[in-house]
Amino acid sequence: MLVVLVIVAVFVAARSVEADTEAGGPVAPEGVAPGAVERPVDVRVEAPKPGSISGVVRSAGRGVAGARVTLKATAPLTVEALDDGAFRIAGVAREPVFLAASAPGLASPVVGPLLVEPGQSLEGVVLELGPTVRLEGVVRDLVTRAPIPRAVVAWSSGTTQTSDIGAFQLTGPTSQTWLEVVAKGYLPRTEWLSLELARAGSRLDLALSPLSSLEGVVQEQGTPRAGVTVWAEFTEGLRRGERTAVTLTDGNGRFRLECSEGLRRVVAVTPAGVTVPGPEVRVAVGEARKDLVLELGDLGAVAGVVRREGSPLAGAALTLVNAFSEDLVGSTSALLDGRFSFPGVPVGRYLVQVRVGAFSTIAGPFDHRDDGQPWVIDVPPGLVLEGRVEPAEAGVAVRWRTGDWAGPASQTTTAPDGTFRFEGVPAGALLIDAEGPQGAATATGQAGAPVLLRLERGRVMVRVVDQSGASVTDAVVTARSEETGAVRRYVLAAPEGVFQIELPRGRWLLLAEVQGRGRTAGQVVTVAGAPVEVTLPLAVTNPVLGRVVDRQTRLPLQGARVRAESTMGRVSVLTDARGAFTLPPQPAQVALVIGRDGYEPQSLWLPARPDAANLSIELQPAPNRPWQDEPPRFEGVGMSLRPEQGRIVVQSVNEGSPAERAGIQPHDVIVSIDGAPAGPDQGQVVNRIRGPAGTAVRVGLERQGRPFEVLMRRRSLLLAPW
Repeated sequence: MLVVLVIVAVFVAARSVEADTEAGGPVAPEGVAPGAVERPVDVRVEAPKPGSISGVVRSAGRGVAGARVTLKATAPLTVEALDDGAFRIAGVAREPVFLAASAPGLASPVVGPLLVEPGQSLEGVVLELGPTVRLEGVVRDLVTRAPIPRAVVAWSSGTTQTSDIGAFQLTGPTSQTWLEVVAKGYLPRTEWLSLELARAGSRLDLALSPLSSLEGVVQEQGTPRAGVTVWAEFTEGLRRGERTAVTLTDGNGRFRLECSEGLRRVVAVTPAGVTVPGPEVRVAVGEARKDLVLELGDLGAVAGVVRREGSPLAGAALTLVNAFSEDLVGSTSALLDGRFSFPGVPVGRYLVQVRVGAFSTIAGPFDHRDDGQPWVIDVPPGLVLEGRVEPAEAGVAVRWRTGDWAGPASQTTTAPDGTFRFEGVPAGALLIDAEGPQGAATATGQAGAPVLLRLERGRVMVRVVDQSGASVTDAVVTARSEETGAVRRYVLAAPEGVFQIELPRGRWLLLAEVQGRGRTAGQVVTVAGAPVEVTLPLAVTNPVLGRVVDRQTRLPLQGARVRAESTMGRVSVLTDARGAFTLPPQPAQVALVIGRDGYEPQSLWLPARPDAANLSIELQPAPNRPWQDEPPRFEGVGMSLRPEQGRIVVQSVNEGSPAERAGIQPHDVIVSIDGAPAGPDQGQVVNRIRGPAGTAVRVGLERQGRPFEVLMRRRSLLLAPW
């Protein structure tokens, strides 16, 4: 029997971020008479009272005495059930929490997420014990693949520690459980797992990333700012957008974030709820960056008026979006006369999402120079998109997207009869997605033509294997619709390396990425109801080891940065005191970039590497020359082009780009740009499509003889590594 282990939830610190972004600034005291002398007031801020959860642990309908009840939260709690199986957990903070129970040979499914209001009690929770399954596993170093001894592994039914060879065993419910792994010098890891089909002895191979960190200061015009929320997020690869835990700056404006290797952007949210993107840095494996400065810049108010067909758009919800990164900056609402204001906005270029009822559109770009000039947002009436889902059901999430949209998706939910309606949509092709309990659907449509979305799900069993054919138990799987370009991503972990995902009916291109081990090639599957099985083999990889020395003195260079670029993406490591480095296994063709302050950088191309385990690299001294590992960026729509038989063809599409959102696919032919013929010159076509972030470009294409046109809004993008 295939063993399936699927992540069913991912709990992150997003709620902390939401709380910070919604919080207002300090409120000025009222009721002080002019000229009066204010006396010191002892202001006591009472912390919210914690809540409690109570219930019973049962087996076969009877209470179980002494059962272990575990609450998963920021601060985990464990209690023991009374003689009749009753339990009560006090001190529960207002955050999503999960509950589970266990007893010898028995365990309950996880219940949650549950949210307890401050000072309130959630009662009547039933934890039903059932059979268990025993799982074996090993914890390894992500880079070296060496076992990690004495790592702590915790789950809903207990806690254990890995042996000297990194091995562990656990007994969990035959349903879902959480798994938390912690080891000194490594980034902690949490996975949510489903064990319905697991069998005794199933194996799980988990990798931990060596701990890297980002330290720095948040300041406003040179003055440190305390109480600012800070996090860092991936900006490349299939895990882009994944965040670290959030933290608050201290009294000196300083922060420290623990993270794994990769390209990260530091982001700050001021106490007034304004989001400010900070520096983007490439963090090496195990590196501690301590020199970061996040400057909030000139924070000036943005004010203006929003109108539709010349009339104030009263009560419209406005969302400010950074035109370069497409990050959400802030939100506000228009008054009855259409006036609005965003306080404390950094100088820059922005887009504005406008929503009221079923109407939603995007306007801009607008340049904010802190010069007091009001913004006048005249939104066009737009068109209407209507449709329904089958089977008819209320509450199904429906959204449309185009390459012109930026920031949070335009989304609604269906009425009880399954119908939905959008207003303000643009002309041209729209990509429409629906997701509900009965299934999912993806389709192409346009305003004025009713859309029918048939909710279906097909099961796809995905197995990822390495070059030896051994199962890989930890991967990110991406599915791209061949019909609409819709993209779905699944963060998965599974013993025996078998993942179960559910997709709407149609043809889907599947590929997988394994952190530190590369990517698979894509394979197309047809989802038509019956379960589909597919095996995705990782590319052959080999270790890349070496040593970096000073060319003149032949002495080892510590702290030199070695960056590998390949079809796997980019990864960086630092040399140790011996000048030695170890890169995660790389494919047959890889480019290395080596640099250090005070030296000339060097690039190496390694098409075939029988000696890749013993590289010797010499750097030429260049006094006073700094070396920066800046990410290569451009402003465009995110697709690579190539000439083919006198035409310009799409070669690849960047992940997360406007081109991907617009549904552009490899092999599409570029026909026109802003209404003018594209022509056969690749350089000219590229230059015409590229342009300032936030501006739009209309591109005509042809796919298998069928012409179509898309509108895309340019943004700042990373150059693909390969």
